[in-house]
Amino acid sequence: MKSNILPVLQPLAAKGSLFTPATRLIQTGIATIIVLEYTAFLPNTSKKLERVESAVDYYLKSPTAVAVETGATEISRQGYKKEELEKKIFEFILENRMSKELTAKK
Repeated sequence: MKSNILPVLQPLAAKGSLFTPATRLIQTGIATIIVLEYTAFLPNTSKKLERVESAVDYYLKSPTAVAVETGATEISRQGYKKEELEKKIFEFILENRMSKELTAKK
């Protein structure tokens, strides 16, 4: 049985007329990576889709969501070239990982 994870991640898609397409893309990509990485650290006591739903809900209520919105806007305004843009996004993701809380408890 194949599960469709995309609808579960839909709430992460940036909305609003204040965002440029580049900012929306960066924000949605960063949010998706952060949520999916966090999901990998959750206990396997529930189905994969339920863990992703829980991680999305947690993300949307967390300060990380605001940090990602602010960070994506700032990153998109800088006009980075491809390699530098990739590096900045990667650094931002590492700095804002939600799983840090889970791994610190172990």
